[in-house]
Amino acid sequence: MWTGLQSCRRSICRFAILCAACLTCALEAAGNTCDKVVISADPAYPPLHWYDGTAMRGASIAVARRIFSDLGIPYEIRYLGPFNRVLAAAQSGTIDLVVTLKDTPERRSYLSFSNTVLLNPVAVFVRRDKLLDIKKWNELASYRGGVARGNRFGEPLDSFIKNNLTVQESNDLEASFKMLSADRFDYVVTGFYPGRTFLLATASDQKIIALHPHLSESPNLAGFVTQSPCAAYLGAFNKQLDRLSKEKFIERVIEQASEEWRQHPVLFK
Repeated sequence: MWTGLQSCRRSICRFAILCAACLTCALEAAGNTCDKVVISADPAYPPLHWYDGTAMRGASIAVARRIFSDLGIPYEIRYLGPFNRVLAAAQSGTIDLVVTLKDTPERRSYLSFSNTVLLNPVAVFVRRDKLLDIKKWNELASYRGGVARGNRFGEPLDSFIKNNLTVQESNDLEASFKMLSADRFDYVVTGFYPGRTFLLATASDQKIIALHPHLSESPNLAGFVTQSPCAAYLGAFNKQLDRLSKEKFIERVIEQASEEWRQHPVLFK
C-alpha cells in the first residue's frame, strides 16, 4: 500500500516537473516571437527621414512601410527624439529596427545590417564666399569642421575624421549650417541628400554649396537589432528591398520625399 502511494507521488512529481518545463518552454517561445516591428530613425535627416511634429516621414520610412506592408508584417513607426536616443533604444532593445544609417564597427556590435537601401554620398559643404580647394581628405586638416551629433559616415572616413581633423559636433544639421554661416566652421560634413535638401528648403543654396568630388559614396542600410526576435525577418526584408530597387521604387521615393520636404520644411528644434 505504502509502496503504491510512493510510486503515485513520484509519478505526480514527474508529471508536475514535466508540466512546469513545458510551460517554461512555451513562455520562452512566446518571448522570442516578433509580434510587431518597432521602427525608428534620425528625426532630423531629410529627405531620408524626419519628424514633422506629428509623425516620422521620409524616403527611408516609405521604404520600410512598403516592405513590411508587402510582407504582411505588423509594424510601428516610433518617434524617439534626437538620433542618439534612437541608437540608445536600439542598444537596449527597446526598438527592433533603425532606418537608415551607416554601417560602423560600433553599430555592428548590436545591429545586423540589411543590403543597401540607398546611396547617400558624404559631402563637404562650404560657404560660397569662402570656397575651399579640397580634393583629398587630408587637405581638410588645417580647417575647422562641423558635424551633426550622432552622424557617422562609415569606415575609413569615420576614423580619419576622428584622428586627423578638427571637427566639432552640433545638435543637428540646422545648427551646423548656422555655425558655418556665422564663420564658426569652415566646412560641414554631412550626407549630400539631407544637406542639399535643407539648403534648398531654406533658400540657402546660393550661400552654401557642396564641394566635388564627394568625400565618399558609402551606402545607407537598415539595421535590425540583433537581439530582437524581429531580426529573423532580415532575409525577407532583403529580398523585398532588392525587388524594390530593381523597380526603381527607391529612386522615386527619394525624389518624392525631397519635394515633400521642400514644400513643407520642418526646421529642427
